[in-house]
Amino acid sequence: MKRKHAVLTARLLHLLIKYSEVSKILSTFLPAFLHKSILKSDGINYLHGNFNLNGTISMRLSSSKVNLQNIPSTGTQYAKLIKECFVAAPGWIFCGADFNALEAVAGALVTKDPNKLDPMCKGIDSHCWNAFAYYPQLMPDITKTKESINSIKIKYPDLRQASKTVTFAANYFGTYRTFMENSGIPEKEAKQIEANFHKLYAATDNWNNAMLDKAGSCGYVDLAFGGRLRTPILAQTIANTRSTPYEATAERRSAGNALIQSYGLLTNRAAIEFQERALASKYALDIKIVALIHDAIYLVIKDDVHVVKWVNDNLISCMEWDDLPELKHPTVKLGASLELFYPHWGHSIEIPNNASIQEIKQHCHQGEDP
Repeated sequence: MKRKHAVLTARLLHLLIKYSEVSKILSTFLPAFLHKSILKSDGINYLHGNFNLNGTISMRLSSSKVNLQNIPSTGTQYAKLIKECFVAAPGWIFCGADFNALEAVAGALVTKDPNKLDPMCKGIDSHCWNAFAYYPQLMPDITKTKESINSIKIKYPDLRQASKTVTFAANYFGTYRTFMENSGIPEKEAKQIEANFHKLYAATDNWNNAMLDKAGSCGYVDLAFGGRLRTPILAQTIANTRSTPYEATAERRSAGNALIQSYGLLTNRAAIEFQERALASKYALDIKIVALIHDAIYLVIKDDVHVVKWVNDNLISCMEWDDLPELKHPTVKLGASLELFYPHWGHSIEIPNNASIQEIKQHCHQGEDP
């Protein structure tokens, strides 16, 4: 009887999650498409939204009326269906470039955590590395070598996937309770995973604590590009303990999250440099930046292989910029790759960095939607 009850409960929770996903689609995306898009002379409906400076505490752009950053997460059931609604006008190509794990790379470079930098230097898959640290008892055949750890992707794909949720939550100051709530992990196991995470990334914890302890003294944390986030509650708490522990903890968590998230400004910086290059080029009228979403830059460009090559060479170059002192490293570098979305955003064709015109043509031919 207990087992039947557990099965029914799990089924109910699964249906509630599915319902919430559908509800968001119906309440957020479809109303924007139906009521806020503008039909233009080319027969295509366009969405126009605002991008807001200082819309987030980490200084990254936010978007509103309509929110052009509000898209379903990649991998969810409805993400591709929504993306299939986005196409380029005739004679144009919709495309975009994502930084390669921007927050993970920036976090490793800024904190100088050896357990973040070493795997990147050695070509170890970061998700496999984390899974090996969180669940060692579940993969006794895995040893601490590059080949063995990277084999987790094939041998233990479910554990590798599960590690992503844990890492994301823990990086943003989640606890074992977060793992229990988000992934349904039993308390004992969740506590062990939390301990394994903090053992693995002790250097990051020390760096975060040093930054936040400083915030308690001076009343702010230093963010990317000289930005500062004020922390008056932390300073007040240390000065006279008038604030409640909850308020201080919440501000500490928000400030800690902003420390690395602020490097999302690298997206803004790259887009500005690229725009300047494009306006100074012979392709000034052939390239239009249409959106910045976290660590990605989206454009529409003329359907011309020469324009594609120019964008590929120049946009990636702008996104590889690392002139901030804390981003300098002999091996670990910022990077990105260009994707062409054809016939719609739901289908992408990745273009290799520095590809020749002939190589671009070959990749486009190979990547055509069947």
